[in-house]
Amino acid sequence: MALTDDPVYKKRRGAHFLIPAGAFIGLGIGLIAGYPGSGVLIGLGLGFLASAILHRNNGVPPDSVVPCCGYGKRWISALVGVFMIIIGIGIIWGPANFWPYIIGIFLVVLGLTFIAKFWSRAD
Repeated sequence: MALTDDPVYKKRRGAHFLIPAGAFIGLGIGLIAGYPGSGVLIGLGLGFLASAILHRNNGVPPDSVVPCCGYGKRWISALVGVFMIIIGIGIIWGPANFWPYIIGIFLVVLGLTFIAKFWSRAD
């Protein structure tokens, strides 16, 4: 049986449609406000946050193992969402020389998180 035929996979895979929905809504609001790039970033960030917070399991037990879109790793979506919202708002209001530090700090923290996850795995 293929992975896409699994009913558990089909129930969980639709949870990330909030991300492109946020991008389209953000683009529309950004075009109206005159900041389409920032609108897309803020909309994407809100979509990532919404997919992390409003994640539905659709009656599927949370302990089942399904390799679909990083189920159970909602904090990564939330972290990426917050980062994109900060970048989008910062493009509008923040000074230009401030962003290399914010992006650098975020990437270092994300990299250290992956290293910590690697070392904490029980093999």
